[in-house]
Amino acid sequence: MNHFIIRFFLFLLVFTNGYFAFSKNINVLIVTAMDSEFEQISKLMSNKEEIVLKEYGLNKKVLKGKLSNRNVMVIVCGVGKVNAGVFTSYLLSKYNISHVINSGIAGGVVSDKYKNIKVGDVVVSSEVAYHDVDLTKFGYKVGQLEGLPQKFIANKNLVNKAREAVKSKIKDSNAYSGLIVSGDQFIDPAYMNKILGNFKDVIAVEMEGAAIGHVSHMFNVPFIIIRSISDIVNKKGNEVEYSKFFKLAAFNSAKIVQEILKIL
Repeated sequence: MNHFIIRFFLFLLVFTNGYFAFSKNINVLIVTAMDSEFEQISKLMSNKEEIVLKEYGLNKKVLKGKLSNRNVMVIVCGVGKVNAGVFTSYLLSKYNISHVINSGIAGGVVSDKYKNIKVGDVVVSSEVAYHDVDLTKFGYKVGQLEGLPQKFIANKNLVNKAREAVKSKIKDSNAYSGLIVSGDQFIDPAYMNKILGNFKDVIAVEMEGAAIGHVSHMFNVPFIIIRSISDIVNKKGNEVEYSKFFKLAAFNSAKIVQEILKIL
């Protein structure tokens, strides 16, 4: 009997040690689209180590390190849905990822529901959808692909923590959670009318979030999209506003990622 007890405790010791060793390898994946967004995350990190994904001739750099004492991996996926989907799915299949966070900038949408949204505000995805997918002639909703929901739901715990972080950390900026839509276009006021016709509750528009939500949904990994507003898409000449404020927006988004990881 004593031998059995000893073996049992040895088993527990090996198992728990293995578990904790395994736990240390769990990473939060942070996906950015552009260098300017990546740089703001990188500034907040410690114990940084660059690795290169060489398979298939990718030659893609990934930054590993600590952010708010959490293991993170950060990648610049490139602009657009395909780039976001490819590298998110690749890293989810290759590494042990607990959560996916997309950090960056977006165009804000002023509407009857969101009358006061402004540059620098932070938008957290309650859900994401494609605004440029249309299979309605085959009975699907705008944005919906066969076998998939029209909208991909973000992790509620992450959403709540992000809203808390914005209220406490970003001065003169408001936090919103709502629908973020994605497509491979820089949106101007004329195109925005079409999007609002299909998604009346949209709060922000960008080019990667829905693909990241799509992939996270397929891999069953919790995700959130965090975007700070660089321009108001309903406003004429929003590309000028974007050029002026994208660095501020990237900074605000990165700060919220940092705060979420402190309380995750």
